[in-house]
Amino acid sequence: MVKPRISCFMIVRNTLSQGYPFVEAIAQALPVCDEMIVGDGGSTDGTLEVLKKLEQLNPKIKVYVDPWPGKGFAHDLRWATNRLMQKCRGEYILYIQANEVIHEKSWEYLRSIPEIWPVTWTFSLPFWWLVRDLWFGETYRLRMGRNIGILEAEADAFTLGLKKTFMLKEFLKALVNPYYFARIIYRGLHSIYAYKKGSPKYSIPVVLPRPIFRYAVVYPLDYIRKMRGRLEFWKKDPSIASVEKQIRELEALASKEGDQDKIARRVLDMMRADIWKSGVPPPLYPDHMLKIPVEEHPKIMRELILDKERKTYYIREELYRMISEMK
Repeated sequence: MVKPRISCFMIVRNTLSQGYPFVEAIAQALPVCDEMIVGDGGSTDGTLEVLKKLEQLNPKIKVYVDPWPGKGFAHDLRWATNRLMQKCRGEYILYIQANEVIHEKSWEYLRSIPEIWPVTWTFSLPFWWLVRDLWFGETYRLRMGRNIGILEAEADAFTLGLKKTFMLKEFLKALVNPYYFARIIYRGLHSIYAYKKGSPKYSIPVVLPRPIFRYAVVYPLDYIRKMRGRLEFWKKDPSIASVEKQIRELEALASKEGDQDKIARRVLDMMRADIWKSGVPPPLYPDHMLKIPVEEHPKIMRELILDKERKTYYIREELYRMISEMK
């Protein structure tokens, strides 16, 4: 039996200078997918040159250049994600962002999802959201599904969702077919209040052997550069302009404080405060739970987490060799 093909895809723009571990993210996705599609939104910092080198090293990697329009942070991310998704040729798609690193213990399960859940259309995957090795939060996001044209990026493209056109068709079916409407209502309530055996059709949350590690920050000084980059590119976006105060505070702290762990903790506090402002209480892990031990991180990230000397992200030469050897 031939396994269904899986297309992984990722959008990037100036990720090298902003400290995203994008090469590690690509490397850790390769064992899961049959093709790794990367869309560059107009990088000017060397990111595209790195991607072109990776493309030459591994035939799975395909790089496309499609400059972002600069119409707003969330708009551009949705726009770029949806355009790139259309280039996927596999029977299944897996969406990974440039700071998200799949743990090697989850490779086999992710690769086998189409066989494990052959009826289901979409899958939500578990993420640990980290500031270096500090635990900021955990979440499920719809990031994988059948490539049948029913998915699109939502909000700032942190998650995928069912297309509005698909939802409208389902609604119209229900209007003209009372039995279908009743079935939707029943199944919805049943899924909320009771465990339902079997394989759901539309969506299911998948428990991976290890979550996907989402590194909001690897090196704290890169977080400042990331915010600066956003501010310059989307300077007319009010949601981006509001980070100016945070940038000034972190720059002042970095000039006085050389301890990356202390800077990372301040970044964590700022991110928590932003969540509070949105009206959603953030998770507040006790101090003894806050640090994720280095041995729990993907192997490819451990050297970066242990590195206390460097101040910014860099691409290790061994990654090129590793990617060239990955099948």
